[in-house]
Amino acid sequence: MIQASGCIFLSVTTGRVMLQLRSKHVTHPNTWGFFGGKGEDDERPIETLLREINEELGIIPQYLRIIPVNKFVATNRKFEYNSFVITVEKEFCPPLQSESSGYAWVNIGNWPQPIHPGARVQCKSKEFIKKLKTIQEQSSSLDGQKDILITN
Repeated sequence: MIQASGCIFLSVTTGRVMLQLRSKHVTHPNTWGFFGGKGEDDERPIETLLREINEELGIIPQYLRIIPVNKFVATNRKFEYNSFVITVEKEFCPPLQSESSGYAWVNIGNWPQPIHPGARVQCKSKEFIKKLKTIQEQSSSLDGQKDILITN
């Protein structure tokens, strides 16, 4: 089974989320999507996520929480995609690497176009938007606590 993980960043200060503009060097070029990619060997989804963020940004930004929000499994069970929201205190300017050609901080539901096909499915989901808004509301009440929430 191919396993992949991706995330969007959510700024506690502004309530906006950051998406990645995929570069011309990757599949689905020049589309907006999540930061992330395919797992290697026996990586757990969170390990894949952190490695991919480091590869795509060159750093792992200081975060408050990493929250799993969705697990998609293909009907043939040969592909799994784990989505996360990473909360950060403030919006930041990411140092982009070759897989990204840009980024945008946007209001939840105000997605830039064209959007990556996989991201589109989630971003159009009322359940996903509700989860993002709940995370946004709950994050504004945290005292800068830092933790990782992992589910199976």
